[in-house]
Amino acid sequence: MPFANEIGMIAPLSLLLAFFLLNLGKLTADHYTYQWMNVIGAAALTYSVIKPMNIGVFITEVLWTLIGVYGVVKIFLKRRKAANAENTTATTAGTN
Repeated sequence: MPFANEIGMIAPLSLLLAFFLLNLGKLTADHYTYQWMNVIGAAALTYSVIKPMNIGVFITEVLWTLIGVYGVVKIFLKRRKAANAENTTATTAGTN
């Protein structure tokens, strides 16, 4: 697999940096940066364990990637809902 070792090195850097920044209080689970670092790290690790296949790590990292994508979508929907509520409030206030 091309660049499996190089891509595999991205994984621990991304995952551990995300965890470190979370523990420092620089990021929270509601930050896109935190979620994307998890998605990138988990996806990189998933790729790096395909050949030779390590099924336990592969399944763990596929699920980790999906959970991270869920976190990104959750943040997006939460922010969109807040923006819509803000727009509705501003529109309602402007008509009074």
